[in-house]
Formats: sequence, C-alpha cells, structure tokens
Amino acid sequence: MSIDIKRAQDTLLNMSAKIARIFEKNNIPYMIAYGTLLGAVRHEGFIPWDDDFDFFVFDDNYDKGIECLRRELPENMFVEDERSEPLYFHAWAHVKDLNSVAECALFPQDSLYSHKGLSVDLYRMKKVNQSDLFEWFYNETEAYLERRKSKGLISVEEYESRIKNLNFKRTSENPYKQSDKKVFAMPINYEFLEENDVFPLKKIKFENTFFYAPNKPDVMLKKLYGDYLKLPDKSERHGHYTKIEFK
Repeated sequence: MSIDIKRAQDTLLNMSAKIARIFEKNNIPYMIAYGTLLGAVRHEGFIPWDDDFDFFVFDDNYDKGIECLRRELPENMFVEDERSEPLYFHAWAHVKDLNSVAECALFPQDSLYSHKGLSVDLYRMKKVNQSDLFEWFYNETEAYLERRKSKGLISVEEYESRIKNLNFKRTSENPYKQSDKKVFAMPINYEFLEENDVFPLKKIKFENTFFYAPNKPDVMLKKLYGDYLKLPDKSERHGHYTKIEFK
C-alpha cells in the first residue's frame, strides 16, 4: 500500500523542528543522526523514501531534555517512554504524533505500543571508556532483551537464543582493552565516535530548517553506511511504515 510520503515527511519535520527549538531554548545539546544525518548530507533533507527522524541526545543532559519536552511540547505531541506506555521496552524515548496512525511491518514489535502515530527517535548517547565499550553494548542489549521478556513481548526460545549469542560475543577479543580514551557509544550499532568527531557541534541544512549535527558527519556516516553517497538498489529503497492515516 502506498503512503503519502510527502505529508509524513512534512509532519516529521514540523515535529523535529519543535523538539530542536525546545532543546536549544533549554541548552540541551543534541545532534541529528542515522538516516536523518545521511539525508542532510546526501539530499539536504529527507532521503526521498524515508519516513522517520533521528536525534542523538547526550546522556548527561538526556533526562533534563525529556522533562523539558514533557512540559513544552504542543498538545498534538507527547513523550512516549516507560512513564506513558506500560509496555515500553526501548532504551530511549520517542516523541509521538497524536494526529496520525501508522503501521510498521519493518519493526512489528513497535506496534504493541498503545499510540501508533508518527515517531521521532531520541537516542541516548553515552560517553564511556573505550576499554569498556563492548561490555557496555552487551549490557545494553541484555537489558533490552530482559525488558521485552519481562513484559511478555518475546518468546522464551528467542530470548534464550539471543542471550546465548550475546554471551558468545562477550568472549571475543576486545581490541580496546588497553585504551584509556573516552568515546561516545552509538546506540544499537556497536560503533563509536571520538570527541573531535562530535564536537564542536555545527548546524546543517535539512529541508528548510537547520539542525545541529556532529563536527565530522563523514566519520559517522562511513562507519554506519560505508560508501554513503552511493544510492542503494531500488529494491532497498523503502521506509519504515506500510500505512499512515492522518486524522
């Protein structure tokens, strides 16, 4: 089923601009990330088929930033996290739109949440010792699986299989075990950025708006996507959602 991708992107851009204004007003550092950053660099806006928006918010200001959003978001948007959603299992918060209903085949577990609106991801970016980087990733993954299991959202078989695979990874060689450097762990990707890759943050054009981005976008994008300026095959050009209805 086709979706109105332009209306979805306009809605997400409007939501994200409001989030960014609240963060900037309250001195909460943030930066765009993942496909949003890729879109900014490669397309000066959305990847044409993309229908989500990604921020990184730094750990030491994350909770303050979320509380600012709770107070200041307009009535058609709300913070979705463990306080507002009983089945919440993500390690980061979303901001959801109350004027849309979306179905997502790519991440069917997300459809378990009560609110189905278009969503902006607010990933928590943490600074860790590089020597502890992989253990931090493994602990985060284990905690995610435990949350899903505790809420009955994952089968015992899948949980045990993924924990077994995780424990196998823990035995792998740690190439950074002698490092005393601090790095920024990128959530969900087992990748990291160094201090000068991130700071100073700088504004970058995205559609008709400017958002903060990392100091060296190229570093993040190469780690995540390799030759990121090359467009993927047409078969891989798809968004998250299979259906979006607007109220």
